Amino acid sequence: MSDATTPDPAPSGQAKYQVRFDWGVGGAHRILAGAHVAVLVDALLFTTLVVVAAENGEDSPASGVAAAALDAEVAERELVVLAASLRNRAAVADRILALQEERGERMIVAVIGAGEPADNGRGIRFAIEDQLTAGAVVDALVALGLDHTSPEAAVASAAYEGLRQAAVHLIGASGSGAELVAAGRKPEVRLATQLDVTRVVPELRDGVFRA
Repeated sequence: MSDATTPDPAPSGQAKYQVRFDWGVGGAHRILAGAHVAVLVDALLFTTLVVVAAENGEDSPASGVAAAALDAEVAERELVVLAASLRNRAAVADRILALQEERGERMIVAVIGAGEPADNGRGIRFAIEDQLTAGAVVDALVALGLDHTSPEAAVASAAYEGLRQAAVHLIGASGSGAELVAAGRKPEVRLATQLDVTRVVPELRDGVFRA
């Protein structure tokens, strides 16, 4: 496992912070150096559906570029990868705190927003549903005392805190949400806006998310 105290020479790696946040595969590679836990957020809809499946006692294969990239990272290091949505964000924070207490060491947490594929097929598009959901996870971590956040993580948390009351509307009205609603998938969008309704925390093991 990488030494969490070893500084990353790249400032974008957020190495001096306990809780970090970045976007997509590139962002994951930037902030995973020294991390113990990666939290994947793909609110519409991958990680939400992973959480719902776990609520029903079902496993979910890793899917999407970000999840596949994290699965490869697991093979190379002792990295715990968790799937987060608004549904289980408090439970995710509790799991991380429990891991910290169990291991007796400061856990470095990399929160990764999946984003959406860019229209030109290159890179990713900023997704407010992932920003708000990632911010909700960071907010829950801060509430438990894991509050040494990078500026990127702090901004995501502040966005969630400031827009908490409007989160349901904003996620549903986002580009991704509107597209899903137009496709007749409004109930699935609704699942992604329900806050702290489950205690299940799917973890990636051998290419499959299991609770």
